Amino acid sequence: MALNARTGGYLAALAATILWAGNFVVARGIAHEIPPMQLNFWRWVLALCCMLPLALPKLRADLPVMRRHWPYLCVMALVGVTALNALIYKAGQTTQSLNMALLVPTAPIIIIILSRIVYGEPITPRRLGGVAVVLLGVLLLISRGDWQHLASVTFTPGDLWALAGAASFAVYSFLIRKRPPEISIEGFNAALFALGVAFMIPAVAWEAAVLPAPTWNARVIVGVVYAGVGCSFAAYLLWTRAIACIGPVLAGIVYYSLPLFAAIESVLILGEGIAMFHVLGGGLIVAGILMATVEWRFASLRPRGHH
Repeated sequence: MALNARTGGYLAALAATILWAGNFVVARGIAHEIPPMQLNFWRWVLALCCMLPLALPKLRADLPVMRRHWPYLCVMALVGVTALNALIYKAGQTTQSLNMALLVPTAPIIIIILSRIVYGEPITPRRLGGVAVVLLGVLLLISRGDWQHLASVTFTPGDLWALAGAASFAVYSFLIRKRPPEISIEGFNAALFALGVAFMIPAVAWEAAVLPAPTWNARVIVGVVYAGVGCSFAAYLLWTRAIACIGPVLAGIVYYSLPLFAAIESVLILGEGIAMFHVLGGGLIVAGILMATVEWRFASLRPRGHH
């Protein structure tokens, strides 16, 4: 039974990662047919509709605690729901889905830096080396393999938006350790979804006033449904099971395969090409993250704490 649970945990983490990889394909595939904030808005409206049936039975117990912690919930909704995917969808207008998938998983490195600044956690030589390797991979990606681009600061705007998305995800992941345990996971997520959607309304109204209306064709509708039901709701349930079965460290290692699946999906669905700088830059980023965040043992992996 234990072996089956462990296998199920790995499969759940893998399925969630594959679903999340598809989000970058959605960001790139329909980026010019629906404005980023409107895409983000409808994604989370769908996710909220799916989450509410699970959260409502626990809402009576959750509400008093939510009222006491409303500033924290607002910040988490702002960085984790309102900003994060809007930045990714904005990035999709000017960069490849593979670049986004390679840049966003740099969030663990930002978490290490935040932990040092806020909590005074030491940055060991191993972690510092991992940060350096990740930064080298990021520079390789944004330079497109041509270091002269760095000298002239000719970065693709989409890469910078993707890095902003990584920073937003890092802040969300950094603050998740403060989640009040009295609030159920379902109620917590439903609250973030609802608040995040509410915070988007002014930006959605602005987009509707000044930008062309979305093109509601079959491709856009499928993309929005996939992002809302697949990436937000189903992937959340799968990831929750994965964490319960194999823990955050091993699940996180599975998550680092995200660029691989994003590459496969972007080639099959969007026809994007993979260049050598993608391979080298992605390899450096994954190697640096593993170096900085995972403590290897000869026979096992032991978690160093979940941020």
